[in-house]
Amino acid sequence: MADSDAGKLKLKTLDHIGIQVRDVEEVIETWERTFGIGPWTIREMTHTTPEGETLTTKLAFAYTDNGVEIELIQSIRNDFIDTHGEGLHHLGFFVNDVDEDAAKAVEQGAKVAFKGPGGNIHLDADGPGGVRFELMRRRGRVADQ
Repeated sequence: MADSDAGKLKLKTLDHIGIQVRDVEEVIETWERTFGIGPWTIREMTHTTPEGETLTTKLAFAYTDNGVEIELIQSIRNDFIDTHGEGLHHLGFFVNDVDEDAAKAVEQGAKVAFKGPGGNIHLDADGPGGVRFELMRRRGRVADQ
């Protein structure tokens, strides 16, 4: 590794794709029928914002044959959709040390957009590309948990 690369985060594999949607069930029905994607595992996650507001998010997970997880996200509050519309929300990467790797990205100019209840961190490059990067500890398939 060149000296200029020391301390930089190097993401190697794309592990999941997060897509913000208005209606999880409608997307599942369409994608199963049209593209054969599934089966799906649906979960609800409740978390509290820093302002003390409790929010519930519906999540649905499916997997491609090469192991990439597709995550559909339906939020009770649609700030993201109101601003950006439905579509790509984040690219997810499994890493060995979420905090250490997030710190490396922050040193290079990324901003922490969200810290999740499972120890995951969403990073925003705050510039070109318009997509967040989620760093999360390695885990098995949601469908198997």
